Amino acid sequence: MLYPNDQHNMEIYRGFVISDAHQACEKVRMIVSRIEKTVGIDSEQSFDVRVILSELLQNAITHGKTSDDCKVYMNVWINGKDILNITVRDKGNGFNACKTIQEEQNRAEGEIPDLSECGRGLQIVKSLCDDIVFNRRGNCITVRKRLSYPE
Repeated sequence: MLYPNDQHNMEIYRGFVISDAHQACEKVRMIVSRIEKTVGIDSEQSFDVRVILSELLQNAITHGKTSDDCKVYMNVWINGKDILNITVRDKGNGFNACKTIQEEQNRAEGEIPDLSECGRGLQIVKSLCDDIVFNRRGNCITVRKRLSYPE
């Protein structure tokens, strides 16, 4: 289980992102910059983190909009010295994450005709992270990625 309030955590960002592509891009840049300055990751890891954040926010903005609230909650922290954690939660109805990931995996293996774009972002995130946890409703995801540092 991932615990964002543990005493060994270093908070990078906690707050809301308005459901706007431009603001989301700005937040991603700011968060990646903070991670680079705080723990000194290399350019390859920086790129991976940027992709993970962008995909998670894009999914939440696209699929989590409700008429009464256009904000996405995000918490980014480092556990210990080398575990990056990202939680993104929207106000949407959620989805069956396991089913969506399995369908995209089947499509990639040619078992299902490639008719839908749903799930591709999750496959990308899954390939870049060490752990993914969804809440039961399917509107909150927490991912974990082990960071390595240049010699």
